Amino acid sequence: MAGTGQRSAEKLFVVYDGECNLCIATVARLKELPSRAHLQFVQIQQLEQRGTVSVPGIQQVSTQQLYEKMHVADSNGLLYAGAEGVIRVLRTVKGLGALSLLYRIPGMRRIADAIYRIIAGRRYEWFGRTQQSCSVDGCEWKQPRQNNNHSEGGR
Repeated sequence: MAGTGQRSAEKLFVVYDGECNLCIATVARLKELPSRAHLQFVQIQQLEQRGTVSVPGIQQVSTQQLYEKMHVADSNGLLYAGAEGVIRVLRTVKGLGALSLLYRIPGMRRIADAIYRIIAGRRYEWFGRTQQSCSVDGCEWKQPRQNNNHSEGGR
């Protein structure tokens, strides 16, 4: 029977840059949308701080690669990066799954990947960077590194 909750939902881990305003806004929007999967949002910064890998398959990805592209992992450790990761998540969001079909049109994968690389490469310049870091556990303000003297000058 549908809707009884007897079938467990697929689990996807979405690894994103928790300092990127675009990334944070996208995650916030995805949390509001109904999904057929359980989406677990994990910041790259959380992976760095904990020093442990809590995302299946992510240990094979360097920190530099994580910052270059969003990564999505399923519970079996299959990884999807960049535009392919976006499409993987869209397939689970009710009402947006049809958009993922466009990715199958010949040539669209290359175009989507190019657009993704351009936006990802300029995300801080275009959308800014935040000191606030948000995850499924809530938001926290990162304490900026500063000297003990509190001068008014600076940037």
